[in-house]
Parts: sequence; structure tokens; C-alpha cells
Amino acid sequence: MDIFALYQNEQDYPDLKEEEAVRHLSEAVQVNTTSYLDTSRIDYAAFDELHRKLQQWYPQIMKEGTYQEIDHSILIKVEGSDPSLRPALLMAHQDVVPVVAGTEQDWQHGPFSGDIAEGYIWGRGTLDIKEMMIGELEALEYLLEHGKKLQRTLYLAFGQDEETIGSGAQMIASCLEREGVQLEFVLDESGRVSSGEVYGADVAVGSIGIYEKGYADMKLVSESVGGHSSNPFHGTSLQLLAEAITTICQNPLPAVLPDCVKESLRILAPYIKEGPLKEYVQDIDAHEQEIIAYYLSKEDLNNQIRTTIAPTMISGGSQAGNVMPQKMEAVINFRLAAQDSNASLLEHCQKLLKEEVDPEYIMANEASRVSRYDTFGFALLQQTLEHYFKDIVFVPAVNTGATDARSYEGICDCVLRFGPFLEDREIRKKGVHGTNERISRRAYLQGIRVLIRLMDMAC
Repeated sequence: MDIFALYQNEQDYPDLKEEEAVRHLSEAVQVNTTSYLDTSRIDYAAFDELHRKLQQWYPQIMKEGTYQEIDHSILIKVEGSDPSLRPALLMAHQDVVPVVAGTEQDWQHGPFSGDIAEGYIWGRGTLDIKEMMIGELEALEYLLEHGKKLQRTLYLAFGQDEETIGSGAQMIASCLEREGVQLEFVLDESGRVSSGEVYGADVAVGSIGIYEKGYADMKLVSESVGGHSSNPFHGTSLQLLAEAITTICQNPLPAVLPDCVKESLRILAPYIKEGPLKEYVQDIDAHEQEIIAYYLSKEDLNNQIRTTIAPTMISGGSQAGNVMPQKMEAVINFRLAAQDSNASLLEHCQKLLKEEVDPEYIMANEASRVSRYDTFGFALLQQTLEHYFKDIVFVPAVNTGATDARSYEGICDCVLRFGPFLEDREIRKKGVHGTNERISRRAYLQGIRVLIRLMDMAC
């Protein structure tokens, strides 16, 4: 799929300061705001440097809005003239993931170079997600420079540690909650555009995330006496652990067709030209089990309707082939569907396993609340995206990754996840958290146009 063939209305806002917008992203990337779970490794002076740059680059925002730092996170508010309108909040995060040690030489342009070359801006954060942070600021500055007076209050919120624990977004949300703020909608990163081929559709599909799956790391522990491998009469801890992992993987929790997937199929129904979905979507409720089976058979769809199971770690094996291991541990990562809970998953696994293997959580977060999509915010985002991207049908969807957006669910019933910077699939697939992360000028500037129009129409 050629994503750029789907672009349209790139002539909008002809006086947009494109070179300045590109330069700002380049310079933001050069500030190394890497976050770590071990906070002693974080260079907070880099965050301070980034904050100084933002205040310098966006004088109209600083003049007409209020700028607040909460720890090293940022909350910007531009007051609207109509207090009856609930505010909107657009967000992103400042931090980036580390560059894998030893891969620095594999980058065509340094990971914190911010080089502008070959039609791209290069470096860590160009796709995740400094382009959205800078893009939102560029869009708001553009509107204010052109004399736009907001009716709806607009917030911009930029957390400091989305890639680790998300405390920044939690602090911002708590601050707004204490002030009694109730938001009309929130827009954060994520979402995706994919070929409609998997559905048998003749259009591309844009998935707007309306909730996030849960996350759980479960540890399995098995013990045996060990000893010489010539007499494994009682089995080994590795055998028990392997059996436990296999049993869990072969007995997943039931798949369920969420309401948002049903809604997406209703929206896509006129575009689905091939069976078997063509027949199924004529009466979704009557064919629910067939649709579930279809989704489970597809690599690109199965994780939307079930809790996924991925064994990821194992430790404690013997150091020699003729010695039976004693204590062994493994970790299975689960991404929980909305219908499942941490408690139900743990109970399910406990019933499956022999007494010799004990499951316990290392960490576990429930799935986020399912946001409403019969809302002003969702419809506005759909309409805005359709203005800039043709032959894409935008639908509500499950977000399989985690974002800061869930922190705002207590003050908003419409929390949306879709970054409007539509880049080539291979570049995005390899670049997000990977080597040679980069974004094309074209994708970056089109995303800014989306944000200008979205803010203008919303506020």
C-alpha cells in the first residue's frame, strides 16, 4: 500500500512555515530525552533544555496561554470564550526509548542527530512521538498567529515518562481532576492504517483506538530435586515448566467480539467485496461465531478479540547437559482483552496448572475503559482525517499497545488514539523503537495540517 497515494488537500494552509516546523522537530530530536525505569539514569537537564526551546519557539502560545510544568511534564492551557463548551485536550510525550547499545553504528544518521536529509527528519522520537508534540504546538501557534480566538478551551499535555511508568500523564490528569475539569475529548498517539485486504475490502482501514488492552507479566516457578540426568523418574523442573507454558498457550481465554469491532464491521460493510466476511457482515449478530473464527485465523486481526499469550523469558536451566535443573522460572506476557481481568486470568491459569508450578504476577494492569465513539470528538476526528486522506475508512478499534491516554479516563469519556502522521508502513514498522527511526517531511507536514484543522473545527 502506497500511503502517499492516499494523501489529499496538501495545498491547505499554504503559508504554513514548513521549514521552521521541520527545523523545530530536528532540534527537538537533538535533545536526548531518553527515559529509563531507573530514574537515576535520566538526564533531566535535557528536559529543561527542551522546555526552554519550546517556550522560545512558540511566543503566541506563551502569550495567550498558560504554561505549567508539573515535575518535568508540561500542561498548556489556552482559555476559550465559551465556558459551556467542555475543553479538548491533545497530548503526546517528550521522552524516547533508549538506543540499543552496540547499534549506534547501524544508524545512517545518528540517533540524536536530527539530520534533515533525503526527504526525512532522522532520529529517535521522529515517529514516537516528538513529531506529534511539535506538530500540536506548530498547529496551535499557526492558529493564534492568524488571529483565531478560541471558543472552546484547549489543553496541550506532554508527559515525561510514557515509555516507562507514565507518572507525568497521571500527575497532569490529577491536576485537572482537582480543578474539576471534564474534557470533551482527548487525542493521543497510536492507531494505524492498514490495507483492507484482510477484510476483503476495496479501501484502506484506519483504526482509531478507543481503548487499550491490559498488560500482565506472569511468572511461573517450578522446582525439582535435580541430580543426575540418567534417572529422571520424577521428571525435571524444566519439563514441568515446559508443560505449564504449553498448557497455558493451548488453552486461551475465550475470544469475544467487542462492540467496537462490530461497529467497525458495520461501517466497513459497504466496502467488503469478498467472502466470507461479505456474507457475515450482512447480519453480524447472527454470524458472530463465524466472525470470531475468521478473526482468530488472521495475523492482523486475532489480537483485537482475545487476550494474547506470549512466553518471553526462561531462566534457571542447568549448566551441563547431564545435570537436571532445580528451580526454574519463566515469564509469560499477556495483553488482556476488555472482557478479561487480572483476577480471571490468574484463576484461569491456576486451574490449568499442576500444583508443582505456581503462577504469580510480576506486574498487571487491567484493560483501559472503553471510550464512547458516538461523540463529537470521534466524529470530528473522522471527518478531519477523511479531508486529508482519501480511500481510507476510519473506524473505532482496539489499541493493542499502551499509551498515556488511559490516565485521562477519569475526566473524559472520549479518549481517542490516532496519530495523524501517516508514514510508509515499512519505515514505521522498523523505525518505532528501532534503528534508523525517521519521518518524511511530507508525512510530518500533512500531520500538522490535520492538527490545524482539527483544532480549528473543535475550538
